[in-house]
Amino acid sequence: MIPHTRRKALFLDQYGHIGGGQRILLDLVSGLSERDWTITVLCPKGPLQEKVTKAGGRTLTLDLPSMRNGAKSLRDYLRGYFAGRRAAKKFAALAKEQDLIVVNGLRTIVAARQWLRTMGKPTVLYLHGKYSGLQRLLLSSLLRSGKVAAIAPSPHIAAPFGKRNNLFVVPNWVSPEFLSLPAMPGLLRSALRLADDLPLVLIPGRYSLNKGQLLLLAAMEECKPLSFHLVFAGAALFERSGREVEQTLKRAAIHAPDRIHLIHWQSPAPALYDDADLVVVPSQWEEPFGLTAIEAMARGRPLLVTRRGMLPDIAGNGQFAEVVEPEPRALLGAVQDFFRHRTHWQTRGQAAREHIRKHYHPDIGVQKVAQLFVDLLSR
Repeated sequence: MIPHTRRKALFLDQYGHIGGGQRILLDLVSGLSERDWTITVLCPKGPLQEKVTKAGGRTLTLDLPSMRNGAKSLRDYLRGYFAGRRAAKKFAALAKEQDLIVVNGLRTIVAARQWLRTMGKPTVLYLHGKYSGLQRLLLSSLLRSGKVAAIAPSPHIAAPFGKRNNLFVVPNWVSPEFLSLPAMPGLLRSALRLADDLPLVLIPGRYSLNKGQLLLLAAMEECKPLSFHLVFAGAALFERSGREVEQTLKRAAIHAPDRIHLIHWQSPAPALYDDADLVVVPSQWEEPFGLTAIEAMARGRPLLVTRRGMLPDIAGNGQFAEVVEPEPRALLGAVQDFFRHRTHWQTRGQAAREHIRKHYHPDIGVQKVAQLFVDLLSR
């Protein structure tokens, strides 16, 4: 048993920016702090640190070498390994004080593994992506330890590791403000300085080849001239290819400045969706979860997603959102169907909001994870 009532957890994150995994981390920081945990987050410099402090945690800066997305070279792995060893040594005293270590990104796993070996620290691996090769072997090796557990946000992520009694599927959830804040129409249109009332089609999410922004752009070529606004809301985070996607979108916006728009939306986050007549999540990879999809659903917006990863499950296989193959023709047909049958799409959007309240509410998700942490420490 833990000899004191106020438990301590150290979260390790490889990014300083805000992505899907970081939004879940922030909700956990807030929820665990309210449950009398002391939370510390080690992460690179960036906006995540400020938000952790506001959520009730404290942060320290973790220095990690820049690393390309996708396939890693031997040099990448070696740089990551030695950076992890340095971090393990630098923050050893801090780790020793903790009851639990939570790994929120694989690039921090070397430090956590060192503390597991030398101090026997109970460790939770938060699996936010699909892993293969050396990464899967490393995770499988760690999961054989009696002091390691893992959380996957969907069965798609858990499946490659087989059935294990220390691997738990806990779906991600929508952040509280998406359900609590009233509709705030007009903010996005005002930010874009739109003078007309043409429909607005929103594509939220970080710029990436995986996220399908270019796929949708190709689909919309058949709609020219556009009779609606196409709004790409995101930023080139984490991936080198994201900058290439952003440049392509910018070139498209230069050629159609009154119809194609790029915006890096900050806050209030829910207001991004409130002006959207249609939200599209056109992922091309096997989406580990799909936070932007449940955010749109939480705001009651008509939604179009591709048949990739967890997205069809979130959409109720068509009950709460339209699901199509990740192909330009399929996307084009669905967008055209939306404009022909808007009432049907809007009805599904309203039903989706109640579905999110019942199944992806933050109180449910945070409580499940918090209980898993307590159970792990009680073993």
